[in-house]
Amino acid sequence: MPDSTAVDADEYRRMAAAGASHWWYRNTRELLAQLLVPHLQGREQPLLLDAGGGTGATGGWMARYGATVLADVEPMALDVARTDFDAARHGGHGVLPVQADLNRLPFADASFDLVLCVTALCHRMNPDPAAIVRDFARITKPGGVVCLWEPGGRRLWRGHDEVTHTGRRFAVRDLRDMAEAGGLQVQRATGAYSFLVPPAAVLGVLERGKQTSDVGRAESGLGGLFPALARVERRLLRRVDLPAGLSAIVVATKP
Repeated sequence: MPDSTAVDADEYRRMAAAGASHWWYRNTRELLAQLLVPHLQGREQPLLLDAGGGTGATGGWMARYGATVLADVEPMALDVARTDFDAARHGGHGVLPVQADLNRLPFADASFDLVLCVTALCHRMNPDPAAIVRDFARITKPGGVVCLWEPGGRRLWRGHDEVTHTGRRFAVRDLRDMAEAGGLQVQRATGAYSFLVPPAAVLGVLERGKQTSDVGRAESGLGGLFPALARVERRLLRRVDLPAGLSAIVVATKP
């Protein structure tokens, strides 16, 4: 029988197709770079981890800054990454796909300069997100960085959550609390995609009981409106943290 907790294979195919062109993926990579590249400056040959990174659509950009391990439990997603990411396209660094379960990470203590986890702690296949964050802290080098990015707004449940087998959404304070409980020092704790909260609330009502993927929907972002709003929000996030949004983000360092 199929695993009811795993992300549908069709959803991975949609992610692979949309990763290069969909406005959400493009903006997410831009915002992640804005938040994380300053932490990578001055590090010689850093080793980076995209934990639960799927096809590499949100974390593959890190290979421009250091050797990047892409860890995911789904072989099909890793096959896509092997095709899409190679050293020649990333300034001499490559993406190394590794099949791994976030609940049993096979990496040694203090292995990575940066651990990135985007929309993976939310999955039903990961029953104890706090334990995973503690393990992220374990495999991060002293002075290294852990970045958590998860679906925000506990009540903003939509059809997309059903397709991706989401088990939970997070408030910003949830991610902050898990990071601090794991022994990390929080540098940033913010919401993102705040402008998507009203339309997400409407979709939550319209899609109640349905399974509808966001991937591939509104690829241009309503004719460029959403990307424009995202650029404004990115500029705002250079100066302040937002209390909430359709995404919740924490950037923390290991003492």
